[in-house]
Amino acid sequence: MRVDFYLDKNLDEPRVVVQAPCRTQEVDSLMEIISSYTPASIVGYLDGVVYRLNPSDIIRIRSMEKKVYADTSDGTFLIKSALYQLEESLPKGFVRISNSEIVNSDRILRMDLSLSGTIVIKLEGGMESRVSRRYMPKVRRALE
Repeated sequence: MRVDFYLDKNLDEPRVVVQAPCRTQEVDSLMEIISSYTPASIVGYLDGVVYRLNPSDIIRIRSMEKKVYADTSDGTFLIKSALYQLEESLPKGFVRISNSEIVNSDRILRMDLSLSGTIVIKLEGGMESRVSRRYMPKVRRALE
């Protein structure tokens, strides 16, 4: 089987085309696998209800009082994974800004630099976060 990639900046979402000399069970199975594909999601808990969170909907993930929470525009969800595990599995747009927080770089509205050298990140939903000095080089590289 041959796999090709074509860049088309006019598309708003990925599109997969399967080409074959004839339709077979193998082709049908492949098409079923592709059509049932869902991006990685994170399980969150809110008021006793379990939700599947799409990473692109997450504004930030933070640890507080030995628990991990994901903030979205729909609310704050309890996550039962450690922050370091989430950091490894999240898509490329997420960046660790401190020992206790990861932010979605697509949800950053602006960054304020203070005279003391700290960076305050303003996020969607009126949220604010501070970049620790230890993570500043990593944040700069991620946002370039």
